Amino acid sequence: MKSIKFLVAFNLMMLFCSANFAQTLTGNTGSIASSNGDVATLSGPRFGITVVGDGSTSQFLNRVHEMDSLQYGEFGGLPFTWTTQYGWQFETRFADSGGPVVGLVEWVVLVAGMEKGLLLPSLSSLVGVRGESGFEFATGPNLSPTGLSFVFAAGFNYTKGDLNMPINIAFVPDKMGPRESGLDGIVSVDDYFDVVRMRETGYRLTISVGFNLAGK
Repeated sequence: MKSIKFLVAFNLMMLFCSANFAQTLTGNTGSIASSNGDVATLSGPRFGITVVGDGSTSQFLNRVHEMDSLQYGEFGGLPFTWTTQYGWQFETRFADSGGPVVGLVEWVVLVAGMEKGLLLPSLSSLVGVRGESGFEFATGPNLSPTGLSFVFAAGFNYTKGDLNMPINIAFVPDKMGPRESGLDGIVSVDDYFDVVRMRETGYRLTISVGFNLAGK
């Protein structure tokens, strides 16, 4: 149910971004960009925080921090948790004809869990679009210790002089994890339904910010 609410919120955000792209395309017909330099290139470092919803991932992270999260299951579900993110975004353009919108292929490499003494890498390959107004959205596969998932992302580029500061929101829906859980030996539960519940990885909602300098 929580995943459905997040998906509804994310879809509304995507519609908002689409409306801004439409305004860029139709509201500036008298001054359509003649140079692809009007659409910023945003490769660079990324810093962020991820909220992890109820599931095996949050339980594992909490147990690493010596919180007996099994106790929380008695009160209606495993606890959510959070983790920091650090990494880099690489990007390549396509369908770049010099207009106000360009296509993008983005590769985002992140490492999470460092504040908990862990090294949890993830890799996302995203295909999407970015407009000269700074709005963008993209989607694609995400590979992490919980397995292969799909990620949906949207963002906006805040500029101050030559400084670009892209702000992005990414959402990975809840899914069933592998039958051989990484929790083996850490969590021991006999009840069948609790075991099935632990196979749910929990959603991941990430807010990140980056920076780079616009080319001269």
